[in-house]
Amino acid sequence: MSLDEYIQSLKNYKGFAGDIVCHRTLPSREAIFASSDPELKNNLSHLLKFLGIKRLYRHQKKAIEMICNGIHTVIATPTASGKSLIYNLPVIDKLIEDPQSHALYLFPLKALARDQLETVQGLLTAVGIENIATPKLKAAVYDGDISSYQKSKIRKALPHILLSNPEMLHLAMLAHHHLWEDFFKHLKYIVIDEVHTYRGVMGSNMAWVFRRLQRICRLYGSSPVFIFCSATIANPASLAQKLTGLDVSVVDESSSPAGKKDVILMRGLEGAAQTAIALIHSAVHRNLRTICYTQSRKITELIAIWASQRAASFADRISAYRAGFLPEERRSIERKLATGELLAVVSTSALELGIDIGNLDLCILVGYPGTIMSTWQRAGRVGRDGKDSALILIAHEDALDQYFINHPDVFFNMPPEKAIINPRNMAILKQHLECAAAELSLNRVEPFLSDKTVQKAISELEYSGRVLRSRGGDMWYAARKSPHRNVNLRGTGKSLPIFLEKTKQSLGEIDKHRSYFETHEGAIYLHRGESYIITRFDHEKGSVEAKRKRCALFYKGTVFKIYKDY
Repeated sequence: MSLDEYIQSLKNYKGFAGDIVCHRTLPSREAIFASSDPELKNNLSHLLKFLGIKRLYRHQKKAIEMICNGIHTVIATPTASGKSLIYNLPVIDKLIEDPQSHALYLFPLKALARDQLETVQGLLTAVGIENIATPKLKAAVYDGDISSYQKSKIRKALPHILLSNPEMLHLAMLAHHHLWEDFFKHLKYIVIDEVHTYRGVMGSNMAWVFRRLQRICRLYGSSPVFIFCSATIANPASLAQKLTGLDVSVVDESSSPAGKKDVILMRGLEGAAQTAIALIHSAVHRNLRTICYTQSRKITELIAIWASQRAASFADRISAYRAGFLPEERRSIERKLATGELLAVVSTSALELGIDIGNLDLCILVGYPGTIMSTWQRAGRVGRDGKDSALILIAHEDALDQYFINHPDVFFNMPPEKAIINPRNMAILKQHLECAAAELSLNRVEPFLSDKTVQKAISELEYSGRVLRSRGGDMWYAARKSPHRNVNLRGTGKSLPIFLEKTKQSLGEIDKHRSYFETHEGAIYLHRGESYIITRFDHEKGSVEAKRKRCALFYKGTVFKIYKDY
């Protein structure tokens, strides 16, 4: 059944009388194609053919040519506007020209790197078929999920494209840069995907990670071009400049197509979660592929459980998705969603970013996500490739949700927020100066050391004995060999593993702060539709044990009322 029929039935259903407060249709948008292919040193038309692309969009050509001209560039266009192709083409063009070259792709989540690896490997394989004389080009993921043996193997036989994340750059690559000398020496491009996530504490930390990265590149004689990819935010160029200290140009006018998008605002009179279950149930019976975003891990699990119970014949095609799942569980869900094996997934913000989950029809937001940027980022996960889609926002009872429900014009007209960072935060600054000194002694002539805030931070580090000044007074050395492990880039505590009782079978993990509230002894832990009771919580050793137990599941003290089908 069509999406239009689903929306019409929703509006006509008496059970939702008075619940729908606004329905607007955002019109479709035609693609604007480039008049010619970008000027590259190699003919890469076979790559476009491999991807099934006949012509590039106008914004793609513009960004590619800027990158090839050595301009640090941020691409801030909507989801599904072809950003990955923008950075892959210049990188591959350079690798064909100079097979000694390397590129570093940084993703904020491990799942994003692994998702992109398949695409990159496909492109490099296509290059090898077309250019037999070119040495075989390789790509690899370097993250915490691979073994020590695999890490050593990667360092000894460096891939042309390395896909990683901020923590591995900070802890493994910069801290041990002598093991990566050849990589840094020939590093030509640094791609920073989803740069809008580098804000707040994490962004402030990453500003110094990128400055440390540039120091190491200068040490080995390279000056790579930075390529940033971002969702729609108010200040993409300013954010990229503050993150790196570089002049960055922006491409933010999208010329990609977009299908019609129906947007519906609902009060959620019977409760936002209950309303979402009814919407999911009706959607899966119409074979509409659906993603439902929630505000917490627990309600994610509960909605997935109750939606599966409500649509019993589709139970195996509805799943929860959240942080804390095992890597193989997340990848399995992502794969099934992309192939259509799953019809609906209930997720936290973990699926907000650009993991390939295929063409979806319907996005349900259980509560306002907190920012307009996140709202439209999530809405962009449906209706890819110019297809029609729908977004339904179900309001919670809090003031902000209710304000938008009562003022829909504000919701539709509000501009995206700015991404704010503060690299001059003294606590963050001192931690990274100590790391920088451990990587390579600080020299008074380095430009960033002329900043008064940096000078004050060094004085305090010297006073506390964390850095030591040379006899000549113009060099500083770290007192500790590796202070990196004391720096948490995301500003959160470490994660604790959760095991089945008296076994080593892993159920997942939970961050330490959250564990005191959600995995204390006697707590009910939900994982992929199963309920467990926590039998042991050892906060000193950092482990949690649980046993499976069927539980009656309630939400806010009441059992869910079941709607009739609409």
